Amino acid sequence: MTTLEILTQFMLPLFLAFMMLAMGLSLTLNDFRRIARYPKTVILGITLQLVLLPLIAWALIFAIKLFIPVSLVLSQLLFLGLVILAACPGGASSNVISYLAGGDAALSVSMTAVVSLVAPFIIPVSLAYQFLWLGGDVITLHLPFFKTLMQLLVVTAFPVILGMLIRHYWTQAIIKWEPFIAKVTGFAFVCLILVLIIVQWPKLLEMGIWVAVLCLSLCVTAMLIAYLISKALGFNASIQKTLAIEVGFQNAGTGMFIAAVLLDSPSLAVVPLMYGLVMNLPAFMLIALHSQRNKNSV
Repeated sequence: MTTLEILTQFMLPLFLAFMMLAMGLSLTLNDFRRIARYPKTVILGITLQLVLLPLIAWALIFAIKLFIPVSLVLSQLLFLGLVILAACPGGASSNVISYLAGGDAALSVSMTAVVSLVAPFIIPVSLAYQFLWLGGDVITLHLPFFKTLMQLLVVTAFPVILGMLIRHYWTQAIIKWEPFIAKVTGFAFVCLILVLIIVQWPKLLEMGIWVAVLCLSLCVTAMLIAYLISKALGFNASIQKTLAIEVGFQNAGTGMFIAAVLLDSPSLAVVPLMYGLVMNLPAFMLIALHSQRNKNSV
């Protein structure tokens, strides 16, 4: 078994499950009850994630076909990678970004929790239909619904539920250790990403700058449209930021898991891997802008 196979088939699912467990440790039932206070906001955010993101991904796919001179094999990887990425829910990182950028952190946590539990049921259907729409432009891939559903539940939804149960019965201990768990989880995942970058470096070079540009375009375009829609609907500035961040920042770990494990195609994982890197640019800009505004208002 190669290093890449060990990383993608064993380490990636393990780390993703551990990250989702850590997310569950930070959640309580109040995070779900809070949805009753923001029903329209939550429904809008989830709808934008499920509908807007795939539409943007398809717009980028058509742009590639029309304007970008790439090889057939490379275009297949880009198309599939974008579709997979757009089907993924937001990750725990969006909660941190919302908090640091002046968004509604509580709303962000609630939306992430709901989407993380719903996503395993939606992703198999969404990807199956989109792979059909891509037709002959893509490599033949098989994504059985029930097998995909169970694997996604095992590494995403079940760890979240387990984490919530652990927090419920051992609340004080979890509150004490939560900062340490979050740091360990973040550090471990960063290490995994760095190793994957090293192993996948030839493929990253082969795909060139286009994959970075497309991933950044998906993130920024989704954020901008979500922000404009929420502003047009009259939401306050804090909720506008939160919706933009929740819609714009996807769980790259889930994307890599779908590509490398469920589809058994590590080369497809390059797109979500690159996304996990470039999404830090708009995140940093949002946080820096919020920090600068706070300084100016003092």
